[in-house]
Amino acid sequence: MKISRKTAGKGIIALNIFTMLVFLFVILEILPYQFISGGRLESFEAAVQTASTSIVMMIYGIPVVAAASGLMRIKDNKNLFKGWLLFSLVLIVVLVFEGSIMGLIVVSYSLPLVAVLAGVIDHKQFNRTAKIYLWLSFLFICLNTLGNLLGATWFEKIIMSLVTMIQAVLYFYLATRKRKRKIRPKE
Repeated sequence: MKISRKTAGKGIIALNIFTMLVFLFVILEILPYQFISGGRLESFEAAVQTASTSIVMMIYGIPVVAAASGLMRIKDNKNLFKGWLLFSLVLIVVLVFEGSIMGLIVVSYSLPLVAVLAGVIDHKQFNRTAKIYLWLSFLFICLNTLGNLLGATWFEKIIMSLVTMIQAVLYFYLATRKRKRKIRPKE
């Protein structure tokens, strides 16, 4: 089965939105807090902190995935990515004070890609930087899948492990495919 880079990007974004909804339902107490973090959280307050950080991290990654998969034209969205770069720097400070090591790792490894997208780093570095981001995301999602499979609840073992497995396949697909360059006719 062959899928396009854009379809893979849309799939990752859709699964991120699904996961954000799960976290939101936990915060709103529609789903029990034991459904996240492998069912190992000891309190609702800890679940709210984990869910909130996770939602912010997924929101953070959506434009990055959109650009890496070709859903967003980089040149048309420079100002968005400049704002995203500022947001990234503020987010790093917040994550340091919150003590979220995993969040700090995720933002830190995507920071060079956001800098490229914002035009702070030369655009020629985009493909290499995007590949690094996609491979690190793939590894992170694989670890997340392992954690879900070892989770204490059926929801983590069945639903969330399936979601993260599909995300891992899509990240792998994006990381291993070359971006097609549009050939422009010479004038």
